Formats: sequence, structure tokens, C-alpha cells
Amino acid sequence: MTSLDALGWGVLGLVGGALMGQLSLFLERPLQEDDPPPRLGPGPLELLVLPVLGFVGFAAFALRQGMGPGLLVHSIWILVLLQILGFDFKHRLVLDVITLPTIGLALVLANLSPDLSVVRALFGILLGGVLLLPFAVVSELFHSGQGFGWGDVKLGMMIGAITGMSLNYSELYALWALIAGIMIGGVVTILLLVTRRVNFRDALPYGPFLVAGAGLILYFM
Repeated sequence: MTSLDALGWGVLGLVGGALMGQLSLFLERPLQEDDPPPRLGPGPLELLVLPVLGFVGFAAFALRQGMGPGLLVHSIWILVLLQILGFDFKHRLVLDVITLPTIGLALVLANLSPDLSVVRALFGILLGGVLLLPFAVVSELFHSGQGFGWGDVKLGMMIGAITGMSLNYSELYALWALIAGIMIGGVVTILLLVTRRVNFRDALPYGPFLVAGAGLILYFM
């Protein structure tokens, strides 16, 4: 694929990122009934950040993978991950209405995705749940579930579904994705603590870090 073709695919990602922003705005409407109501309405996240990330993600994956079914499937996952990233960053929520259908779709599309199969996707789902469950339990005990929540566990299962898990050492994609997300989250948390932007009692949204880890591993699959 030429650079011009990749830029064209990036434009589709720009549009897709904008649509994910609009989807997030639609999905946040029920939150206006909360007391107190959270931040609602369009902002730079939906109008700028998600479209730009969509453009960059689509163009980068196109240059690496070239046109084919694998690029199409991975582009779908990019859009899903962008919606989760934006919504969790803004509202500290990972919605079941996004993660659970994506798990089902990942199983349907498994044989079209690079280095993935239905069996590997199922192993990935199992790994995601088992690996992240302890984090949710600890968060529930010490932060009332405000940091690492059950939505993040389902996100981990979704990441396992779209990356897959094999017994082959070179294809432990789900494991590497989750470890990468945890490590990214740990580094960012330490930096925030050192710079005193947060303290030990603050609960940070962990979804964006897991999304970053998943995107990184998908890119190299």
C-alpha cells in the first residue's frame, strides 16, 4: 500500500473517530440523571481527539498491514477502542453495551483477523477475565470500585477476544496486550504521583491504558 492509499484510509479513520465521538455523546445521555450530573455534551475529546486518533491509527495500520480482510477487522477494533478510551477518560465508565457485543463480533470475525482463530479468541477471553479479576477485587476493597472496575475486567476479556491467546510463546498476544496496558498505566500513575498531580487516594480510569496496550499489540500482529 502506498503512502497516498494509507492517507486515504486515514481519512476513513478520521470520519470513524468522529462517529465514535457522536456515539459516545449518545450513550452519555442517560448519565444526565445522575446526582450530581457528570460532564456532558461535546468537547475537544469528541470533536478533535478521537477523529485525530482515528486518522493516525487507520493510516499507521494501513502502512503496516496493507489492504485486506485483516486491515478491515483491525480498523473495526480501532474504532471500538477509541470509543472506550474517550468514554472512560471522560466518565470513568466502560460500557457493557460496547464490550459485550464486541466480544461476540470478535468470535464471528476471528478467522478473518491476523493470527487469530475462534479457539485463540476464546482462550484470550478466559485470560482477560482471570488476569484482571484480582485488580477489580482490590479496587472494590480500597476505592469502592472507582479505579479498576468490573467494566475493566470485561474490557480485558474483549481485548483477549480481539487479540487472541495461543500456547505458542511467540503468539501470546492477549497476555502481552494486557501486560502492556498494565505497565503503561503503572508508569503514568507513578509520573502523576511524582509530579503530585494525583495522590494515593485518587482512583484513575484504567480503560485508556488497557486500550493503549491493545492497540500496540494489534499493530504488531
